[in-house]
Amino acid sequence: MYNRSLLQSYLKKTAAITACQIWMYHPMEQRWIFIDQLEPFKHISSHVFLHTLPETSDNCLILEYPQEYRVKLVFKTKALVDQETKEIIYHLLHPIYSYFTMKSKDIELDKLIEGIKNITASLDLDELLTKILDNVAAVIPGANTSAFWLYNPAIDRLVCKAYRGWQAEIEKVQYKIGESVTGKTYRDGKPRVYYSFRKANEAMKGTSKSNAELLKAAFHNGRVKATVTVPVNFHDEIKGVLGIHQDSEARRLTEWDIQLIKALAAQIAIAIENAHMFTEIKRKNQVLIKRNEVHASLTKLSLQNKGVGAIAAELNRMIKPSVTFVDLLEEEYYPKMHKQYFTVEELYKFISHRHMPFYIEKYDIDEKTFLIYPIYVGNVCAGCLIVLGEPPLVQLEHMIVERGGVFLSLELAKRHSIAEVYYKKIHDYYHELLNNEHSDLLYKQGLDLGIDLNNHVVSIIVELSNFQDLQVLEAKVHHFVWTIKQRLTETSKLVFGNHNKVTLLLSLDSPAELLFIVKTFESILASWQQSENIKLYAGIGRIYCGIPSISKTHNEAEKALYYLQSKQTSGVIQYSEIGINRLFLNHTATELLQFTEEIFSPLHQKQQELEETLITYIKCNRSATKTAATLHVHINTLYQRIKRIEEILNLSFEDPENILKIQLACHFKEAYT
Repeated sequence: MYNRSLLQSYLKKTAAITACQIWMYHPMEQRWIFIDQLEPFKHISSHVFLHTLPETSDNCLILEYPQEYRVKLVFKTKALVDQETKEIIYHLLHPIYSYFTMKSKDIELDKLIEGIKNITASLDLDELLTKILDNVAAVIPGANTSAFWLYNPAIDRLVCKAYRGWQAEIEKVQYKIGESVTGKTYRDGKPRVYYSFRKANEAMKGTSKSNAELLKAAFHNGRVKATVTVPVNFHDEIKGVLGIHQDSEARRLTEWDIQLIKALAAQIAIAIENAHMFTEIKRKNQVLIKRNEVHASLTKLSLQNKGVGAIAAELNRMIKPSVTFVDLLEEEYYPKMHKQYFTVEELYKFISHRHMPFYIEKYDIDEKTFLIYPIYVGNVCAGCLIVLGEPPLVQLEHMIVERGGVFLSLELAKRHSIAEVYYKKIHDYYHELLNNEHSDLLYKQGLDLGIDLNNHVVSIIVELSNFQDLQVLEAKVHHFVWTIKQRLTETSKLVFGNHNKVTLLLSLDSPAELLFIVKTFESILASWQQSENIKLYAGIGRIYCGIPSISKTHNEAEKALYYLQSKQTSGVIQYSEIGINRLFLNHTATELLQFTEEIFSPLHQKQQELEETLITYIKCNRSATKTAATLHVHINTLYQRIKRIEEILNLSFEDPENILKIQLACHFKEAYT
């Protein structure tokens, strides 16, 4: 348990102590336990000596450990121990404290395991609750008084289902929801701890007179140090409340004790649910047998990788009149021959952020009712089941839909993982193309992937913005890639998603095909920005021929994308459309605006109309007549303003370099503000 010889040697060397007894105070048992003695005390009873010796005596040393554990060293003779020596002795005896705390944890663990075994071994709820309350008393210091209150919906009251340490009158108490501490804990689901009987009594204000009298008659009349009430939850539903009184002699409850109480409360919840399930099993045994059949059937399809179509077909065999599965990311309906009552856009609007199934009515030739069952993969609604039939579905049908939803979610997650692997493969191949170290091998690999890289090639990079949830982002990227594949089915291409970007490499037979590609992307981005309410930026490089040119068109696509982002303008732009701005892509918008401010700031400070005059003058190609007409001023007034501008800016419009600087400033002001 501890290094006896080391302690003995140290005491003898530092304090000339040879005869010593070691005792441990166990707060759970509330008693001193004899541990060891270094050379026995002759003619003195160790127990008498311990209990008659004051703790302030020079013949003993008290060491305080966490959770109110204490170690007492009793010396045969008086001994003065300094602080440094005391700290060393503290650490030398720390293994004793560790041993007892670990032993306590073992007891707690044994009781928790015992509770689990009891739950699995018996369905007698009263017997289980009694055993669990006994375990509470065994692992929580001084918790000899406890009661479990179960909500009875038939009378809308909390009734005492099991108790320990109370008188029988406790069985007659019935709390309203919100009444007393117990009713409040049930109502809001918040644990409550009161470290004095007075505070607990204050919290019980509002208890009905009849209940107060019954509680008084049932009270054990012992001194209470702490009162604890915790909700008993199962699947976020509060089943009841566990209440505990701690004896005044016990140590103060710790956070660990509270966690243990919650764990034991969870066992009560499981016991209650098990009892309920046992009743349900007896009443609906046939339903559960069917559930096993459904599970086995769907598991078999999943293990055989039959896909979502086979699962949807199996659900249709089990439920009548019909079930349709809709893959919202790839906009597919299964079975494909079923009538499509709702479009994907309508389903997105219906589901929105709903996680629970809901009914919806649709008027066609006649009125029809549908159950819409959203299917989530993580935080993303990746699909839904549409069940046609009269509401409400029977329990068996609900169970089949639920199990089907689980397996479809797994299939969609599996498909997503496969897509991620595919994207990674294409991503790595694309970057090999950019490096272009083995053209012949890369060309052959391209043919295997369905793209002829000796044709005209062009890169397109699309960025999706404003996503905090990475799961949602991945789903949107997957959906966007699918949209591109559907819209460009006849075009030879490589396409993959990576983080918030989608990259395409297109192989075109003729440069003229790029016009169709650009219009298609403009249509896709416009539709997405309206339906998804997100910003998309797409940069398109110029067309080149062969593998060596792929890095060029890729870099141009990146620059075009950066240009759109710098202007904070969503949409599609080709690198060739950037014009003179490509000369300034390596400069930030801040730098360009700073250059512009250096030109216009002096004018704005002197006279605001001079700034407007200068911009209009440059737009009119320095034509005085056109500028005066545009500004609706006399031409002499214009000449005066131009002269004034030259003076303020200290330049001449006859100098070509000055004119170029002014033109650039006007261009930047229009493009970046």
